[in-house]
Amino acid sequence: MQRTLEEHFAEYKRNGFTLFRNYMSHSLLEDVRSAVDAEFARRFAEHPDRPRATIADLMAHPTLAHLLKPHLLNSHMLDFAERVMGPFVQLDSFEITGFPSRPADQFNRVAEWHRDAFNYSDMWANHPSSAHFKPHPYTAPTACNCLTYLQDMTAESGALRVVPGSHLDFSHIPAQERDQPHAREVLVELSAGDMVFTHNELLHAGSINTSEQTRYFISAYVQRIGLPHRDRFDVPVVEAICQEARQRNDRRTLRLFGFDANFAEREQAAWRAMIAEDRAELHPQ
Repeated sequence: MQRTLEEHFAEYKRNGFTLFRNYMSHSLLEDVRSAVDAEFARRFAEHPDRPRATIADLMAHPTLAHLLKPHLLNSHMLDFAERVMGPFVQLDSFEITGFPSRPADQFNRVAEWHRDAFNYSDMWANHPSSAHFKPHPYTAPTACNCLTYLQDMTAESGALRVVPGSHLDFSHIPAQERDQPHAREVLVELSAGDMVFTHNELLHAGSINTSEQTRYFISAYVQRIGLPHRDRFDVPVVEAICQEARQRNDRRTLRLFGFDANFAEREQAAWRAMIAEDRAELHPQ
C-alpha cells in the first residue's frame, strides 16, 4: 500500500531519507536503459579506468529530454519536495550516471562516504569548536537528491549505504576512512524503479559494482530557489515547459526553473506574519 506524504516525511525527518517504491514504471525504465546503454558502453571503452560517467543537463539533451520530462515534473515528487523544503524548490541538476562493472575482488567495497552539495556539516566538522556540537533539531534541507535506480540493487551491483540520523548529528568521517564501512551504516534494499529522496546533510556512499552490468541511477537534485544551479534553463524544452506554465499560472513549475519574480516579497510577507504572531503571544512584563 502506498504511504502518505506525512508518513514519508516522518521517516525523512528521523532518518534523513525516505523510499518511494515503484516510482518509475518498468516500461519507462527499459526505454531509458535502451536509450543510454550504447553511449555509456562507448564512454567506458574509451576510458576504462573511469569510476563513473554522467549524461548531465538532461533537459538540454536532444532525445532524453522528452523521454524524461514527465519524470522530472512528477507531481508526487514535487509535492514531497515542497513538504520537505517549503515552496522554494528549484532544480539544480538532472542527470543519469552509470557505474561500470569492476573485478570481483572489489566486491562490497565502499565507493566514498560524502554529503551532497550545499551541506554545512562538512564545513564545520574540523572547526575548533566542533567538539561541543550536539545533535540539533530537524531543519529543512538546503537541497535534496531524488535518486531513481534503473536495476535491482543487489550485493553485486553495489548497495547504497546510508548513516541514518547523520543529517542531525554532525557525524564526520575522516578522509582516510571514507572507503571503509561505517559502524552505523545501513545498506538500503532497492528494486528497479525505486526512488530514494535524501537530505543533503545525510552521510551516504555507493558500493563498487561487480555485477558485470552497468549500474544506473537518475538524479534530480533540487535546492532552495536562488542558489546557483548547474543545469541551464535557457534551452528549448525548458522554455516550452515554462511557456505552458505561464499560461496556467503554474508558479511551482516556473520556480523549479528559477522564475519567480515575486518570491522574495511573498516570503517576507510570511516572515512578517510570523513576527506579528510571536509579538502577539508575548506575556507583559
